[in-house]
Amino acid sequence: MPFSVITKIVWARRLTFLTVFTFMVAAAIAFTLVVTPVFQSEALLMTTLDRAQRQQTQFPDTLRYQLNSQIYIVNSEDVLRQAINEFGPKRLFPDQEEPVQWRLLDVLPARLLSPRVLETISRIAASIRSKSPDDEHSDADRALLKVKKRLAVTLEKDSQILALTFRHEDPKIAEQFLGLVVRDFLQRQADLSGNAEAPAFFRRQAARYRDEYKQASAELSEFARKHSTYSVSQEIELALTRRDNALAALAKTRGSIAEKEAQAATFQNTLTQLRRRISLPGEITGPKQNLPAGSSDGLTESNKVPANESPLLLVRVFQETAQSLVNLNSEIVGLRSLEKAQTDSVADVERKLGELSSIAAEFSRLKDQVDQASKLMEAHAGHAADAQMNADWDASEKLSNVKVAQSATAPTEPVFPPKPLFIALGAVIGLVSGSAVCVMLEAWSARRRRARERRQLPVGDERLNDRRAPEPDDWAAAHGMAADYRLRRQGPLA
Repeated sequence: MPFSVITKIVWARRLTFLTVFTFMVAAAIAFTLVVTPVFQSEALLMTTLDRAQRQQTQFPDTLRYQLNSQIYIVNSEDVLRQAINEFGPKRLFPDQEEPVQWRLLDVLPARLLSPRVLETISRIAASIRSKSPDDEHSDADRALLKVKKRLAVTLEKDSQILALTFRHEDPKIAEQFLGLVVRDFLQRQADLSGNAEAPAFFRRQAARYRDEYKQASAELSEFARKHSTYSVSQEIELALTRRDNALAALAKTRGSIAEKEAQAATFQNTLTQLRRRISLPGEITGPKQNLPAGSSDGLTESNKVPANESPLLLVRVFQETAQSLVNLNSEIVGLRSLEKAQTDSVADVERKLGELSSIAAEFSRLKDQVDQASKLMEAHAGHAADAQMNADWDASEKLSNVKVAQSATAPTEPVFPPKPLFIALGAVIGLVSGSAVCVMLEAWSARRRRARERRQLPVGDERLNDRRAPEPDDWAAAHGMAADYRLRRQGPLA
């Protein structure tokens, strides 16, 4: 049908056209006013290659693979569930309650139906409700399904920027939840790219070796307390020093004894010479000592005391010699006692050295066990500190290869429904619908008019007319409608 004809038909039925057009535009405006507005928060992430991946720049797919991997990580259930649990499913979707039809089943029958009918409908509703697949899902599961529909991650063209958008009826919730998603994604990215479990592992190992160190130290302390030994090597060194000192003192004492015995033998020889003239008891002279070989102190013909010497002088010499001999004998007795004590001390030191030698191996084993546990504990504690530093390095937003180019925005204008677009679309639909209604009404009027004209013709003419041309269909009536319209418009003028 020509456009000019449609225009004339619309102008002829302009009231109908205006009614349909106004209804469609009003419906579009009402829809934009009634429907709940949806706000969209947006965040931008920039991806860079780390030092290990910069060496692979000759492979053009490296960055593309990394970006696609990050998109999958953002949409993963671990990231989304963590964000949902932190934000709260009820807070994220407050209207996530029982469907309206179940609430109507709980409210309407109580007001409109009898108790027996109410009980029957309640059992039927309970059976239907128990078979609903949504009842098997928790609030977090239902929230996850909605979040996956409302969260979009796209890669900006010819860039390394990932655009994250989240739609929600509340702009504050959209901004806060998208911020949580970005934060959890960065944490998950750090966990995957780095080694966040290393610090915990080394801490567990350090705690384990700390317990072993405590146990080994307790065993060493118990062994040392039992044997009164706290450092075998040092005690052996001290015992050897004591033994050397004791042996040196014993040798000196034995030398002193030999010296005193030689002096006593000389005094005995002198007294023997003097006893030729003076008689003295044996308590003074003491036991007779053997003279050393080659000694010339014995009485001989050449050293006999002359007979003409003064007896008083001989008595004086005899007294002094006897006194010196008595002193020497007492000193010899003391030196003998000292020799015995020093000999016992050397024996004690030798016995102590034997005991230390017998426990040296066990003590060394326990000491090595303590030292080994201490070294392992210190090494794992140091590794834990290094691993924690590396994990903090990977988790840092400023040092990570994924950086936040734009934080989650606070939307001010809703993205749905777009009022200008919907109003324009309603106007277009109103134009098309109004024109279609006018054309349909005109076609229907033409068809009724033709039917009325056929009923007014004579019988013969009607049969002749039936033989000449078949009954026109709807499309023929639509095309012939224009001619009828022109004839009716030109009739009064003629």
